[in-house]
Amino acid sequence: GKVCFQAAAALCISVGSFSDPDDLPGLAHFLEHMVFMGSEKYPAENGFDAFLKKHGGSDNASTDCERTIFQFDVQKKYFREALDRWAQFFICPLMIEDAIDREVEAVDSEYQLARPSDSHRKEMLFGSLAKPGHPMGKFCWGNAQTLKHDPKEKQINTYQRLRDFWRRYYSAHYMTLTVQSKETLDTLEQWVKEIFIKVPNNGKPRTDFAHLLQPFDTPAFNKLYRVIPVRKVHALTISWAVPPQGKHYRVKPLHYISWLIGHEGTGSILSLLRKKCWALALFGGNSETGFDQNTTYSIFSISITLTNQGYQNFYEVVHFVFQYLKMLQTLGPQQRIYEEIQKIEGNEFHYQEQTDPIEFVENICENMQLFPKEDYLTGDLLMFDFDPQVISAALSPLTPDRANLLLLSPENEGQCPLKEKWFGTCYNMEDIPEEWAQRWSGDFNINAELHLPAENKFIASDFSLKESDCPDTEFPVRIMNNERGCMWYKKDNKFKIPKGDTVVLLLLLLLLCSPALFLFQSGSV
Repeated sequence: GKVCFQAAAALCISVGSFSDPDDLPGLAHFLEHMVFMGSEKYPAENGFDAFLKKHGGSDNASTDCERTIFQFDVQKKYFREALDRWAQFFICPLMIEDAIDREVEAVDSEYQLARPSDSHRKEMLFGSLAKPGHPMGKFCWGNAQTLKHDPKEKQINTYQRLRDFWRRYYSAHYMTLTVQSKETLDTLEQWVKEIFIKVPNNGKPRTDFAHLLQPFDTPAFNKLYRVIPVRKVHALTISWAVPPQGKHYRVKPLHYISWLIGHEGTGSILSLLRKKCWALALFGGNSETGFDQNTTYSIFSISITLTNQGYQNFYEVVHFVFQYLKMLQTLGPQQRIYEEIQKIEGNEFHYQEQTDPIEFVENICENMQLFPKEDYLTGDLLMFDFDPQVISAALSPLTPDRANLLLLSPENEGQCPLKEKWFGTCYNMEDIPEEWAQRWSGDFNINAELHLPAENKFIASDFSLKESDCPDTEFPVRIMNNERGCMWYKKDNKFKIPKGDTVVLLLLLLLLCSPALFLFQSGSV
C-alpha cells in the first residue's frame, strides 16, 4: 500500500508562538504559512504543492508553543527532487510582500474554522488565566485583526518583522530533520548533506522560557468557571498546573497517574460514577501538546462527560475525584501497577503496526528536540524507570486547593456575563462554595468503593507462535457449524506476528419482534 511506496521528511524548529512579539500576535504561525510561498530557486508561489499533487504527495505544517513542524510525503522516485524543493523554504524563501495579504486571509480562515471548537475555546480561556506577561496568555493563532488591521493602524511593517523573525529563529542549529525512504542510509545521508548544507546558521542562543515557572499560581486559577459550550454537552474538566515534566520522560509520572485515573474497572472513579448514572466517559492525563506540556509547566487534567444527573451533582462528582487522588497520595506509587503498564506499553511498541511515513517522521523529528539520541524512537512511548519519588512529586500538587474547575453546559445560559477576547467564549468565574472548600481543606473520608485495580493476569508474556496444522488458504474456512452458530478461520501465513482479529456478529432474533426492542438493541451496541 501507500506505506510501502511513500517517502517522507519532517523538520522541527525549536521556535513557536511563545516567541511571538507582543505587538504581532500570531507571527510564528503566519511565518509557517509564508515560507511556503515560493523560493529563490523555485519561485512559483504554489509550485511545491503542485509538484506534490502531481506525484501523489501531501504536506502539512503546524505551530505549537515552542516548536514548529513541517512535513511532506511523495512517491519514492520523486523524493530527491521534492527534498530539494522543500529545503529551499529554509534556505532562501521568497516571502514576497505581495503575498502577505493573501496569506493573512489563509491564517484568518484557520482561526475562523477553529472558533466553534470547544477544545480550542477551553484552551484560550485557560491561557487567559496565566500571570500577566507569561507567553501562555498570548493569542497564538493570529488573524486578520492582529496581522493586518492593527499593524496598519500602528504603522508596523509586518513584512519586515516577518523577515526579521525568519532570520532570527529559522537557523540550522534550532532544527532537527528526519527522512524516510527505501534508499540506502548512505544515499539518504548524502542527499541531506548536499541539500541542507546551505540552511543558514546564525549561532544565536535559543530563547529560554524555563524561568517563567508557575504561570497559574494566581487567585483566578482555583475557581469554578461556568462556560456555555458550542456542542450540547455537560462536561467537567478538573485541571492542575504542575512543574514541567519533560525531564522525567523515563519515568512518565503523569502517564502512570492518568492510567489509574482513566481505569474503568471495579474500584475506579468512572465505575462509581456510572453506577450512580452521573457520567458517560472519563479521560485523564496530559496530551503532550505545547499547551499541555512545555518548559514552564505541565497540565494534568481530568475530563468527565456528565449525564443530566451528573451535571446537577457536579460538586459530588468533583468530590469523588479528589477522594481517589487522596487515596493515590496515601498509598503511594505502586511498583506492581507501574510494571504492568510498562509491560503493556512495551508489548504495544514491539508489535506495533507500521506507521504512515509522514506521521512517523513528524513524530521522530520532534523527539529529536526532546530526548537524547538513544531514545529518539522510544522516548515518548516506553516507561523505562520506576521512581517513586518522581511519581510522588507529581502526585502531591494534585490537591483541591490547587485545582481549576471548568463546567461546560447549555444550562449555563444566562449565567455567563463574561466573554473571552479572541474566541468569544461566554463564561463566569465563581468562588468554590464555602461548604465544599471547608470539606476539602479537612481530612475527608474516601469512599469504600474506590480502590486500586486488581492485578492484571492477562498481560501477554509468551509471544512464540504455535505450529499450525491448518493448510494455507486464500479465503476464510468454516471450522464450526452447529445450532449455536458457526465459526470461520483464516490462518495468517504472511506477517507471522502474535496478533489476531476477531469479529463477532450476533443475530438476536428476539430483538426483531418489536420496534421498541430493535431500537433498544441499536442503542446498546
